[in-house]
Amino acid sequence: MKRFLSFLLFLVFAQDWACQYRYHLGAPLAWVYDYLLEPLPIKLRLFDVLQLAIFIAASLKRDGRGPDIAPMKNALLLMLGTTVFFFAYGLFRGGDFRHASWQTYLILSSILLAFTVAATFRTAADYCGLARWIMAAAAYRGVMCWISYFTWGRSTLGGSGAYLTTHGDTIGWVVAIMVLVVNTLDKRSAVVTVRNAALILFFLGAIQFNSRRLAWVSLAMGLAVMYLLFPQGSVKRRINRVLRLAAPVLLLYVVVGWGRQSSIFLPLRSFATVSTQEDASTLARNAENLGLIATANANGLGFGSGWGRPYICLTTKYNIASEFELWQYVPHNSILGLLAFTGIVGSAAFWIVVVTAVFLSARVARLATDSMSKNVAVIGAAQIVVCANQLYGDMGMFFLEPMYVLSISYAIALRLPRVSGVWQTPSKR
Repeated sequence: MKRFLSFLLFLVFAQDWACQYRYHLGAPLAWVYDYLLEPLPIKLRLFDVLQLAIFIAASLKRDGRGPDIAPMKNALLLMLGTTVFFFAYGLFRGGDFRHASWQTYLILSSILLAFTVAATFRTAADYCGLARWIMAAAAYRGVMCWISYFTWGRSTLGGSGAYLTTHGDTIGWVVAIMVLVVNTLDKRSAVVTVRNAALILFFLGAIQFNSRRLAWVSLAMGLAVMYLLFPQGSVKRRINRVLRLAAPVLLLYVVVGWGRQSSIFLPLRSFATVSTQEDASTLARNAENLGLIATANANGLGFGSGWGRPYICLTTKYNIASEFELWQYVPHNSILGLLAFTGIVGSAAFWIVVVTAVFLSARVARLATDSMSKNVAVIGAAQIVVCANQLYGDMGMFFLEPMYVLSISYAIALRLPRVSGVWQTPSKR
């Protein structure tokens, strides 16, 4: 079952039905969307039906692995119940069933996937094997991005809103880089270091060509979280030596490149437009964010408007209804979207899952005795932060890559603390 689920996840992450290069190169794996991700007559996707079957089969198998970690399991069930409640609440207040389904389907699917992965992948070695499948999907999309850049997409680099694949590829490439960094630090081999360095440059090139400025912010924050989670020891000393050597080069790059428009300084320009400079994209996001805040205030901060209702649009300047029917239901900022649609109650139920997963993974990273468990936990926590960035700035809740990568992190938190021996079930008195 592990191999079958891994292959399914590879197909789901690699499918390129919505990739921009589809209109120029074709999309070799677009058929995956038609078969696995299009709704069946029962309004469920085949992928979700298959993962439900895998979950049931894995749960019935007696292997002595012990129950899921109770706090993580309860947090996920709370998010499930809250999502269903606000679905009904939104419909009761006049919301549209189809739009509400579109808003919540991935949330529900990601909860199911978390339990399915946790029931199927039981050890740190299992999660390392799963990581190879996810990286293979990221590599496929990276190859298509490189081909796109050198055939039809070079002129779009750095353009406002331009990209060659999808928004969600940010997650796959950043997570792949983090996995390669951890693998390099763990193996301490010259051959592995050279190989991984080449692969990291490959993924950095894909990020550069895809022109998603949030990717550079996500990469920086993900690496920072990894650094903080590594315990004091030989690994952290090696990291510190590399940082001391790289610091002068990075400082020179910033001093020379800040404010320049050359494509080689696109990462710096990404940080600038995200933080201080206001371009057209930033202004549109600001208007959208103000509309989401107005929606939360108008409907009461406690419960929001409910799913299936549009957020309040304060200006028609950035109206894209002719291009995207669901634009008032699918905001770029999923965090403020949660607040607008589900209020403080729904937002708290969603984020308590994130906090619990980070805590449990951080516990394994610091207290586990085997390096493989430590490494898996470090990646599990760091990729949550990467996905949170995507939720904040790039419609993350409505793309399968961030939601399903979150599912894998949740599964790690459900399974790994007990397997690594850092979480014990209290005995009954």
